[in-house]
Amino acid sequence: MSVRIGLMGFGRIGRNIFRIAYNRPEIDIVAICDIAEPSSLEYLLRFDTVHGHFNEPFSVHGGAMYIKGRQIGILMKREPGDVNWAELGVEIVVEATGKYRTRDWLQKHIDAGANKVILTVPPRDRIDAMIVMGVNDGDLKPEHKIISNASCTANAVAPIAKILHEAFGIDKAFMTTVHAYTNDQRLADVPHEELRRSRAAAENIIPASTWAPQAVEAMVKGLKGKFDGIAMNVPVPDGSTVDLVTLMSRNVTAAEVNKLVWSAAQSTYKNIVEFSTSPIVSSDIIGNPHSAIFDSLSTLVIGGNLLKTVTWYDNGWGYANRVVELIQKLAKIPSPNPVG
Repeated sequence: MSVRIGLMGFGRIGRNIFRIAYNRPEIDIVAICDIAEPSSLEYLLRFDTVHGHFNEPFSVHGGAMYIKGRQIGILMKREPGDVNWAELGVEIVVEATGKYRTRDWLQKHIDAGANKVILTVPPRDRIDAMIVMGVNDGDLKPEHKIISNASCTANAVAPIAKILHEAFGIDKAFMTTVHAYTNDQRLADVPHEELRRSRAAAENIIPASTWAPQAVEAMVKGLKGKFDGIAMNVPVPDGSTVDLVTLMSRNVTAAEVNKLVWSAAQSTYKNIVEFSTSPIVSSDIIGNPHSAIFDSLSTLVIGGNLLKTVTWYDNGWGYANRVVELIQKLAKIPSPNPVG
């Protein structure tokens, strides 16, 4: 039996989730909610600057999308609570607007009839769980209703940090994500509450804050107070990388680290971490479904225990794949209060 999904927000992440999930028999997308006109949503799904043309035939008319013999409602709604999910039979809402990040806002989806809510950004306050697939998804419990899939950067760096910490121990770590620009930035110099984000995204390297260090500290046991970092948003539309510098608890070699990550990518972290031996650049990983593409050619060690690793990630596509997997996992967790 398929799980019934409502997509709240049909921006870049929402459309990526749709592209991945629409053809999966275990997922039934019931409704798409966005403040934009349906004709605009149709256009942006059909033509994508980064991921190319959506080749599946579909049409949008009469307030619905028709695809593969199915009808998906398109609702022009703005806020959590605006849609009666119970009436639509929606079980899981994917909150992908990027705007509603507090428990009070997300609870409105539950109050409107949804069983679970997946937030596609880090939360602003305490919710039931923040999950990175492959790192702490085993902590999910039936009573968890409001869950964050963390951030794309957290999904890239947390698996590598956990692999390294469990094998060698991490005493301290700094990360820098060299990140593709996002739709929160400006095309030209226009005011923004974060002054640096007010500068033209396609013309500058822009230092920015990142939630990834807090997420890693929360999800990888033993790293609390040991992990920090920043983002540098750069003029590329997609394809990002994490430069992770770690002070290890013991001496290591580059070959030893590479062997460890290679082994993890073949086993525990299969489909989460990819091990690359090629001289890749950012455009090479666009469309890669992994959370982290480990660049084995860039592993460096100095002084025995100071380690640098480089991990690539498609900040839109890889993350959206993990959201879909989280949907699938939540659908298999029994309700804490079964009926009958």
